[in-house]
Amino acid sequence: MTTAALITRLKKKLEKETDANVLKAIEILLKDDTKAARLQRRMMEGAVRSEEDIAQGRVMSGTEAKRRLQDHMAMHRKEKEKKAKRA
Repeated sequence: MTTAALITRLKKKLEKETDANVLKAIEILLKDDTKAARLQRRMMEGAVRSEEDIAQGRVMSGTEAKRRLQDHMAMHRKEKEKKAKRA
C-alpha cells in the first residue's frame, strides 16, 4: 500500500470514528512532543478536571476522605485474611 493510499484510508476511518476516547488516543499517538511536555500536559489536564470537580461540588472533606480510605483498607485486609485462610 502506498503512503497516499494509507493516508486516504486513515482519513476515511477517522471521519467515521465517533468514540472520543479513540480519537484522543490517536491524537496522543500522533503528537510529536517530549516526555516533559507530555507530563506537563497531563498535569494541566488533571488540574483542569480538578477545578471542574470543585466548581461542580464534587469534593469531600479531609475527614470524609480519611474515613473512606480507612474503610477501603479494612475491606482489603478482610479479603487478604480470607485468602490466607483458604490457602
